[in-house]
Amino acid sequence: MFLHVVGRGTSFRDVEERYQHSGETVFRYFRAVLNAFTALIPKYIKLPSTEIPFAISAFTKNYPFFKDCIGAVDGTHIAVKVPKEETAAYRNRKGFLSQNVMACCDLDNLVFTFVLAGWEGSAHDGLVFNKAFEHGFTIPEGKYYLGDAGYPLTPYCLTPCRGVRYHLNEWLKGNQRYILHYCNLLSCE
Repeated sequence: MFLHVVGRGTSFRDVEERYQHSGETVFRYFRAVLNAFTALIPKYIKLPSTEIPFAISAFTKNYPFFKDCIGAVDGTHIAVKVPKEETAAYRNRKGFLSQNVMACCDLDNLVFTFVLAGWEGSAHDGLVFNKAFEHGFTIPEGKYYLGDAGYPLTPYCLTPCRGVRYHLNEWLKGNQRYILHYCNLLSCE
C-alpha cells in the first residue's frame, strides 16, 4: 500500500478501494512504513561535515586544491510509469519514461548526504540542483560539491570546463601500466 501511494502518487481513497481496507487501516500501515524509513535516516543519510575529508587531506595532489570540497553530486534517471497525460514531461533524452533523481554523497564514506527524487525525466540536472535549495538542500558557507557538466558552475558547485578533454593521455598510460603489471604478475606464477 505504501509503495502504491508513493510510487504512483495515488490517493488514500484509491488505495482503500484497491486493497479493500478502511482509511484508518491504510493510514496506519502507511504511517508505520514511513516511521520505519525515518528510523533508517541516521544510518544511511549523514549531514555533510565542514571538516576536510580524509580522501582530500591524505593526498598532496588533492589537498591544497580541493580543501573546501565536501562531496560529490550527480543525477540518475529511474524508470517510472505515469498517467498517459504526463508522459511527455517524464520522457527523458534517451526516449524512456523516468524521473530525474539528484544525490549528493560525502567523499570519505560515500554516504548519501542529500537525495531529491521525483523530478520529470525531461528536467535538466541544473534545474533539479537549483530547485533542491527549496527542498532543504544546504551547503555551508565557503564549501562546494563536485559535479559533472550537467550542473551549473557556481561558488558552491565545481564542474569541469566545457570542451576540455582532461588528461586523456595520462589515463591511457595509467591503464597500460596496470595491464603490464598484471601481465608480469601472471608470468611470474
